[in-house]
Amino acid sequence: MRVLLLVFWIPAAFSVVPEALAAPYADELGRRSTGLGLLMCALPVGTVAGELFAGARLGPAARERVVLPLLCLTLLPYLGYALRPGLVPSLLLLLLSGAGSAYALGLDQWFVRAVPEELRGRAMTVLSAGLMTVQGIGMTLAGVAGVLCCCAPAVAARATESRDGAARNMTGR
Repeated sequence: MRVLLLVFWIPAAFSVVPEALAAPYADELGRRSTGLGLLMCALPVGTVAGELFAGARLGPAARERVVLPLLCLTLLPYLGYALRPGLVPSLLLLLLSGAGSAYALGLDQWFVRAVPEELRGRAMTVLSAGLMTVQGIGMTLAGVAGVLCCCAPAVAARATESRDGAARNMTGR
């Protein structure tokens, strides 16, 4: 059961990274609030589409068979960010990653089978608490990483540009 909990929790820690870094990334792309809105929507739209498709088109056995491939599909698109994609490629990566979230449908079946009925309530509590915890940790670590290595220079440069532009407008120089 511990392995199943980790399979639920580890991807969840990474799935919040795009949300944690969406605002500075949208700003870095020069897309500001429109880009931010699109970046914040893409992953959930992919998740809904993937889960609706898997729930409607795949039987229980097929959902279990595709857990690991879909789990990979959830995490691998994030590697595309190493190429510093623009807005449209970023949206496609997030949609793809969200669609892979349908792995949870088959994983739920594994979890229910692995936990004795009399312990399911407790097990679901541990699962839920763990999900919330790792998502918080993932969000925090993504923010720290963004400040230390990725988004901070872009955000700092943007702030300097704005300040310099304001200074020029105020002084007339």
